[in-house]
Amino acid sequence: MPLISPPALLQAYLSQSPPHRPSNRAPTETRPIHLNVGSLTHCNGSSLVKIGESTIVCGIRAELLPVSEIPHYRASDNARQGRTRTATTIEEDDDEDSDNTYDPNPLNNLLVPNLELNTNSHPSFPANIAPSTTAQSLSQRLLSLLHSSRLVRPSDLSIRYSSEQSASTALDPDDEAYIEPERDVLKAYWTLYIDCVALSYGGEAGMFDAALMAVVAALRDVRLPRARWDEDRKTVLCDANFANARRLRLRGLPCPLGFGVFVPDPRLRVGAEGQGRVNGAVQGKSEGAATVLIDIDSFEDDVCEEKGNVVVDCSNSKNKILKIEKVGGHGRLDAKAMKDVIRRAEARWTEWNAVLETALRSAGACASSVYHLVHRAGKTQQHDKEQAQKYNHDGSNITITSTGAQ
Repeated sequence: MPLISPPALLQAYLSQSPPHRPSNRAPTETRPIHLNVGSLTHCNGSSLVKIGESTIVCGIRAELLPVSEIPHYRASDNARQGRTRTATTIEEDDDEDSDNTYDPNPLNNLLVPNLELNTNSHPSFPANIAPSTTAQSLSQRLLSLLHSSRLVRPSDLSIRYSSEQSASTALDPDDEAYIEPERDVLKAYWTLYIDCVALSYGGEAGMFDAALMAVVAALRDVRLPRARWDEDRKTVLCDANFANARRLRLRGLPCPLGFGVFVPDPRLRVGAEGQGRVNGAVQGKSEGAATVLIDIDSFEDDVCEEKGNVVVDCSNSKNKILKIEKVGGHGRLDAKAMKDVIRRAEARWTEWNAVLETALRSAGACASSVYHLVHRAGKTQQHDKEQAQKYNHDGSNITITSTGAQ
């Protein structure tokens, strides 16, 4: 039986009317996003994202980094960190477009993403070898985007110490009762280790989309314990009460969209389109024209001559292009076709935002129910102990075992 080559197979599908792909999708149709957050119990934040063949699980672990352990940390810069915290500076620190806060440790050193492609995700990644170039490239692209988009605020990861002022503050600095305003001193940082594991590999473009969505969803799910600096013990103390944990205040919501440009084999072209340059639309108008495929899968990732990703952020009613990446090919996309890809990425952002908010609400409702059940079970157990002690006239110890709330 003769075998058909992958490019010829894809061209045969796209030549039909209306054109469609082997996955039975239109050239501009995207795949649904499946999301679950908070599925890993031993992480500060976690998520699982599935887009077609690409499946990524992401877990974020927060660890303390004292400034004394930062190499080449300049202690003299604490004077700048210890500036007066007035209402103006607090408002500047909370402003999403403000960059007035001094950060001696670059943000990309506080966010450590790593993506693992193991042999279970795809046979092309053998076991017991060094990380593949694809895994290292995806990890570096995630780190670069997290740093360039300024998604995480450094103030959310910093732990400061404020000296308490017990005496009255005088307005005149020459007055003997004058006390300097309260000053903040940087003592430690939270370092976020972002570990992504691919459960199923669906092409590099699709894996980047799933990985970035998993990282963003896990960051939205992160809850950091309330931490304070104990001056007497010279260490950071964390509150064990989970209810007092705080979430990160992210700047925006990035959304990626992968695409590929398919150019049919010259022997299969029909018509006089020449090189088949994409001009004006993301879908070729003849059998010989190049075609832009949105949200490509692993089969199309291997066949397409040009591949890329667009990352947009449409939060706060502002449509921003965070990054455009493209590799391979000969520049067959003109400006009008690229604008159409960006427009579809903005539509993808609306879908991604709805899926994420729904998942977070479901996870929040589930966590609240569990908290109330545990709290009620604890109160029931305490009540049982009190009743047992009340009716234990001979003074012997009675053990009460709670089976939990039903």
